[in-house]
Amino acid sequence: MPTQFVILASPRCGSNWLCSLLDSHPEVLCHHELFNPDGIHLSRSLRSKGEILGGVDAREKAPLELLARAWRASLGHKAVGFKLNLGQPEFVFSEVIQDPDTRKIILSRRNRIRSFLSEMIAEKTNVWESYPDSRRMAAPGPQRVEVTDLSRQVVRNRNYYRSLRQRIDAAGQSALELEYEYLAERETHRRILRFLDVDPGPELTAETARMNRGSLRSLISNYEQLEQELAGTELQQDLANGENA
Repeated sequence: MPTQFVILASPRCGSNWLCSLLDSHPEVLCHHELFNPDGIHLSRSLRSKGEILGGVDAREKAPLELLARAWRASLGHKAVGFKLNLGQPEFVFSEVIQDPDTRKIILSRRNRIRSFLSEMIAEKTNVWESYPDSRRMAAPGPQRVEVTDLSRQVVRNRNYYRSLRQRIDAAGQSALELEYEYLAERETHRRILRFLDVDPGPELTAETARMNRGSLRSLISNYEQLEQELAGTELQQDLANGENA
């Protein structure tokens, strides 16, 4: 059996980027969201191959059988995995967290304001990924950020990651923790590949392009107001750091 792994992430923290990077390694097969409500999102390299893991109807009838098929269908790779996002089926989280043979990668994003803004734009445009063949997103323009909505997402994500760490610890296991802000670094790539017991030598590349470029000042229509409202709070530094991103 190949090394099994799962990427545990909240929305808009670079999980598509990480999947694409890992899938570029010759020894790694990395699917995207196998349990997305809208479909079974296979590795980008396999999307022209059809329903090699079965269709959505079969998944809904026996979801854990889909998971077992995914582990078995390594196609000659030494490591096979997928990403599981916040909000996806709880019983799948329980299965992979309790399974000592499944290695866990926790991916988060340090800048919480950028995470919130990216998720808000994705929900408005319904564009969640950016590949050469993806649907093009019209420039959304600067967005108004309400502190109450921002705070709600920050609390949601904090609780999600706290719960993940507690559950993994309670299962007597460990996880490799990564941050979006360091995904482009070669040493980060080596850490992941060593964690998966594959050759750390090959250079990883990604098809996906970064979305919502620019400073937060250029992306937020009420930046000055937000700056005043966040003064003295835990998010003040996130706003300031976003000017250099």
